[in-house]
Amino acid sequence: MKFAPTNKLDKFSMFIDLQKFKKNLCLKKYFLKNPIERNETIHLYTHTNLKEKSTFFPKSMISSEITTFDQMVLSDLEKMEHKKSRDNLTHQERKALRELMQDDDIVIKPADKGGGIVIMTDDYYKNEAMCILGDKTTYRHLKKDPSMDFKHIFHEYLDQGHLLGILNNNELYLKIDHPKIPIFYFLPKIHKNLEKPPGRPIISGIGSISSRLSEYLDKPLQPYVTTTETYLKDTIEMINILTDVDWKDGDILVTSDVQSLYTIIPHNRGIEAAQFFLEKDNKLQPEQVNFILKGIQLILEHNYFWFLEEFYLQISGTAMGTRFAPSFANLFMAYWENSFLSNWRTNLDLYRRYIDDIFFIWRGEEDLQLFLDFLATNDRGIILTSNRSKTEVIFLDLKIFVERYN
Repeated sequence: MKFAPTNKLDKFSMFIDLQKFKKNLCLKKYFLKNPIERNETIHLYTHTNLKEKSTFFPKSMISSEITTFDQMVLSDLEKMEHKKSRDNLTHQERKALRELMQDDDIVIKPADKGGGIVIMTDDYYKNEAMCILGDKTTYRHLKKDPSMDFKHIFHEYLDQGHLLGILNNNELYLKIDHPKIPIFYFLPKIHKNLEKPPGRPIISGIGSISSRLSEYLDKPLQPYVTTTETYLKDTIEMINILTDVDWKDGDILVTSDVQSLYTIIPHNRGIEAAQFFLEKDNKLQPEQVNFILKGIQLILEHNYFWFLEEFYLQISGTAMGTRFAPSFANLFMAYWENSFLSNWRTNLDLYRRYIDDIFFIWRGEEDLQLFLDFLATNDRGIILTSNRSKTEVIFLDLKIFVERYN
């Protein structure tokens, strides 16, 4: 840990930025002389801008002016006085950090909410992880590494999409020849239990066989999420919404939390929700909708990972950690909410949701329990933990309270 004064320049970073600047200048010069011919053909399918990152650098475009500029900047960099950063930790503090890093008997993770740091014993971490993975309705132990088998399935699906024209040449970038194995870990929910926090399971799939496909699938799903009736972007938007609320005596503040949303979504119900929104406005061709739904199904049914030298498959829900998961979960919830919100307009003065956290204002004291009981009897596996108050509630990182003026 070092404290870097704001007026100190990093010579190496400056050198890297200079090279990027030179490359951008050369690219601009190159494409001014060699403009790209635009294809005006009307495409049947909607394509993304996803592609392999270009390494093209037309060095033939480096002019004497660019070379002179480069040399002047490098000369100035050499003249810069190098000041050693002052350590903002004492000798004892740095020694303590080294000891923590070398201690194999503890596990350090960020808290699930609140931004805290949690130190757990290695035994507790492993026991909680195995408790999570022991849920046989959500996870299944695999006898071997399925990477090669799954890679063949995904590549076959992407090749078919390219053959049909749904994927263009650039989008074949979605194929990963040397995928990484997804890793399982959990974030401790200290807001639930400070001493023995339960874990929120995360599957880190960066570089995995489905990582780029998940990013591709998220592209068409995201626009529908932001246009759903109950969508809430963040706490700032929540504050702005609350300023326009006409509070009346008898109104009740209610918050509800969906228990383990990501892992409880039935595959067929989640795909049904995605299909509803994708077909809603006919923006996509039916063949492309089917291709997207097939991709979602592939990821859901082949969501494998590694933990403690063993392989597992998630057989229910989706993994928190894959790119399209928040959009998928949002649409699943929005599709369910569409089935009942219009029937309760009289009492629901406000209803907003941030993924699995719900806030609403109930107008009138009657029928609130009836409404909560109705929500609890759904056929989608959604279980809600609710709190109500006429004075204040906690929602996300906000304390929402009623302030009365005389």
